[in-house]
Amino acid sequence: MTEKLTGKDILLLLLYLPGKTDKKNEPIIGRTRLTKMIYIFNKELKNNFDHLDESTLPDFFAYDYGPFSKDLLDDIHFFVNIDFVIEKVEKLQQTTADYEESKYDYNEEMGFGSVESMENDPPNLYSYRLAEKGIKYVEENILANITEQQKKYLIKFKRKINTLSLDSILSYVYNKYPNAAENSLIRSDYIAEAGAKND
Repeated sequence: MTEKLTGKDILLLLLYLPGKTDKKNEPIIGRTRLTKMIYIFNKELKNNFDHLDESTLPDFFAYDYGPFSKDLLDDIHFFVNIDFVIEKVEKLQQTTADYEESKYDYNEEMGFGSVESMENDPPNLYSYRLAEKGIKYVEENILANITEQQKKYLIKFKRKINTLSLDSILSYVYNKYPNAAENSLIRSDYIAEAGAKND
């Protein structure tokens, strides 16, 4: 274990490792879910990786739906372009959970402009998993650089994030890291929820 891990390595590991299905390369459903997953990793798990080059982790800032990272989107697009990651885009299903996920994804996809309405453009739901080339790269170049304990941390983390509803993840992030939610258009939906519990 001599090589330093990078932020891109962590992204590939989280895509590679099993989650709630216990199968490797379990997809991460939703761009917002993936964004919040990496944000939570940066805040809470990175200290478990002593050979991680923290300067390579994506930077986050408070945006319309909480912490957002242009660096992370650039990393995803980079890996899609070199055939390491498969980004699957699906038209919206008719469930509330899918609608919520796509609503957040849609507005993050629009970038740094104002929030767009989805009324005239049917929303998409994104999912991410590794392509064969990405799997091979992780197995040959990254897995040997983490301990079994670190692997267990990441599997447990992915399982939890892939199991929780997007609302639960957003509520957790907004209440634990309120500064990251200061510009959020839906902040009151989640911060007020915590305030009601404390009354």
